[in-house]
Amino acid sequence: MDIFVINMERATERREQILAHLRDLGLKAEILPAVEGARVPPEALPPGTHPDLSAGEIGCYLSHVRFWETVVARGLDHAIVLEDDVRCSPNLMEIVHQVLASGVPFDAVRLSALRPIRGEPLAILPGGARIVLPTKNPSGTQGYLVSQTGARRMLQRLNTLNCPIDDTLDLYWRHGLRIPVLTPTVVEEDPSLASTIVGRYGSSDRKTFLRHLARVAMSQRRKLTVKLMARQLRAEMRRQREAGR
Repeated sequence: MDIFVINMERATERREQILAHLRDLGLKAEILPAVEGARVPPEALPPGTHPDLSAGEIGCYLSHVRFWETVVARGLDHAIVLEDDVRCSPNLMEIVHQVLASGVPFDAVRLSALRPIRGEPLAILPGGARIVLPTKNPSGTQGYLVSQTGARRMLQRLNTLNCPIDDTLDLYWRHGLRIPVLTPTVVEEDPSLASTIVGRYGSSDRKTFLRHLARVAMSQRRKLTVKLMARQLRAEMRRQREAGR
């Protein structure tokens, strides 16, 4: 399976470090040149790009779009993308193959998370790992698996830069995308490396009572939407199993 690592051309130390780490795990990866948001002229940004996004957030988002485009252009059935500041579990590929064998229909499966994972379980893998549709934001895009169909759907539905890419994936349920998360995760941030994204979107938002009510309402809507999606996916999995008997 193809593995891509998003890396800025000038970040040679990060590139060498992540490739060495993957070699130690017996894995090969292709470097996918990251988009430097500061070098993207405003007129070249997709219509509707949020004005409060930092250059780093724009570059990160467009780098993931480049990954989806690569998957589609090469006709890859599945592919993994990693950011260049991660450490992977030695059983990464074993778990990924278990995910594929599970029969869970997905557009992408997040292999990393920065926050505790809560949600609707879809499958338990042989080693005990679970595939869960999150009802809480996992956050982060350190690593995920994508399908060919998923890459196409993400290009169609996530083509407006309304918020950072990890926030956008957290809102998968709004876009009708099937993006569960694996728990426990098999990709995590390398704590020795600092993020290259400065000026996080929304970090200066004031906390007000109306904003609190809006968040509560969205949380309830999300739980219901995810519950219905999980029910649909479980039904699809049952039909697949019955058809294979």
